[in-house]
Amino acid sequence: MLNKFINAYKAKYFKIFSDDFYGRFKKFENELLEPSNKPSVELINSLKKLDLFICEPVQVAIIGQFSSGKSTFLNALLSRDILPTGVTPVTAKLTHIKYAPNYSLRVDYQNGRELSLDISEIGKFVDQRIFTDDIKEICIYAPLPILKRINFIDTPGLNSLSNADTQVTKGVIDDVCAVIWLSLIDNAARASELSDITEFLKDKQKSAICVLNQKDKLNEQELQNVLSHAKTTFGDQFLDIIAISAKQACKAMQDNDANLLQNSNFNAILECIEKFADEKIKENFVIQKCQKIKDELVLEYEYFFSIYEMANQIILNFQNKLDERVETFKANFNPKIELAFNQIKQTAKLIADEILLSFKPIKMSRYTHQKSLIKGENFKRTEYEMIGFDTDEIFSKLIYNDIKLAKIFRAYRLDLKNLEDELKAGLDEIYTTLESDFMIYKAQFEGVRKECEIHSDVEFAAIRTYAKEVYEMFLRDFENVKFSKIQKLSLFFEKLNLKVAANYENAIKIAVYFLKDKIDIARASYEKDPLGFSLFIPSQKEVFERVLTSLNLYEFENEMLSNTSFLNKISNELKNEFRQLATQKIEILSKLKQAQKEKSRALLDIKILGAK
Repeated sequence: MLNKFINAYKAKYFKIFSDDFYGRFKKFENELLEPSNKPSVELINSLKKLDLFICEPVQVAIIGQFSSGKSTFLNALLSRDILPTGVTPVTAKLTHIKYAPNYSLRVDYQNGRELSLDISEIGKFVDQRIFTDDIKEICIYAPLPILKRINFIDTPGLNSLSNADTQVTKGVIDDVCAVIWLSLIDNAARASELSDITEFLKDKQKSAICVLNQKDKLNEQELQNVLSHAKTTFGDQFLDIIAISAKQACKAMQDNDANLLQNSNFNAILECIEKFADEKIKENFVIQKCQKIKDELVLEYEYFFSIYEMANQIILNFQNKLDERVETFKANFNPKIELAFNQIKQTAKLIADEILLSFKPIKMSRYTHQKSLIKGENFKRTEYEMIGFDTDEIFSKLIYNDIKLAKIFRAYRLDLKNLEDELKAGLDEIYTTLESDFMIYKAQFEGVRKECEIHSDVEFAAIRTYAKEVYEMFLRDFENVKFSKIQKLSLFFEKLNLKVAANYENAIKIAVYFLKDKIDIARASYEKDPLGFSLFIPSQKEVFERVLTSLNLYEFENEMLSNTSFLNKISNELKNEFRQLATQKIEILSKLKQAQKEKSRALLDIKILGAK
């Protein structure tokens, strides 16, 4: 099954072509339509059109303004009065003039229907006063030898009743090798016509001749003046500028009048038109068309490359500014975290001061065992003074009946929550700069459509799909890193809240009981051995440090104030993981860009028809 497919593929795309012009064209066509290029229907049709163009006679367009005498000129060209003439604009539809053994007429309709008629019925289809919107184009067949080598296309007048006709005429220019520009001799080189000539022929690389009709209206001196003026004004657009009288030529042909025909100068036009029959003109036209097609396809891949490069630039910009944004984030929040630590430290100092204020001197007695010769054993009572306090009194002041301290810690918990939210927003903002750029990028390309019809529909559909998946391809991994750091942030604040802000009552009790136990243990030791032990009198520093320890502030001091603080750790982790992801995404884009470069390079390597 696989071999069968491979053989069929080779038979279609691996062909041997002749070395003549047509063979080189078919080779060019075959390379462009290779399946990996995902050719569009429009590209296929464009190449088919060129294939047909090569096999048919050279096509020459006849263009002119309304009342320039185009119909009379064509009648002279056809050696017969076929087209109606008059002041009403005629030739409302494209009219092809081709060779056939007999005069005949074919009418093609928009719905695909074709109608073959006698040439005498042409007047029904070329008069703009008659409704002909359902007609696509008309073809006149005539038994003239020149039509074996040249096909003519008569176009609607540039200033006809319909603007659409002018657009049709503009479209014809791209599909013909040469142009006959017909103008009334007394209108020659007027500004309006000069504008049309510039618009239609400038940079078109067309072989063109200018025909000035109705020369019979001027004397010889006037004629020479007009020709000189025309050549000076727009002569660079034409191979030649020739003055004729189409009316005299028609009459001369009817009357078989050689002198009148010579006066009409119509043979000069026929001689010039014969030059259009040169196959080189046709070949150059096809080469230009093929070059344009190739250039357009190269531009398509360059456009795709630019789309990927734009994403690459978004990531590079993000990466380049990442250090600065992270350092700014740390610089903004380190003072706030230090302030949060110092706030609780100040509150600890307040608690310690309240505990110290509760200390009171207490008179105590101790008894020592003594031996007496008279009384035997007896005990000696010795009074001493120690520091003591009432735990219930302290708890009442600091916990049970103290609204002030409860408010302080309630406000502190709120401050911590606000700080946590600000930190999360700060982390999110670092990511959001990337997200915002990519969302704009996504909106720009998820609905992109080809502007050149021969571009690949499949490739553009792939680009739209790619743009729609920007989040999955680029943003989601960055967002996941951001969320993991926000989660770490939340865990830290949860721990800070549980161990400090929400635990202050237990911390006070632990500190008080610790001091009480230490006082009691010291007293008991002192009473047993006053020389070996001393009473414990808590200092302000010792009480403060005990409160700090009970509030777990020494544990959090390193995490909040040092170089290895939770903020620095989370920020540096975010930065490093973002950098790793940016490198990975740039590698992905590099492969996508490389694929476009290779496709573009492959197209550039395809030889245009003139090369062997």
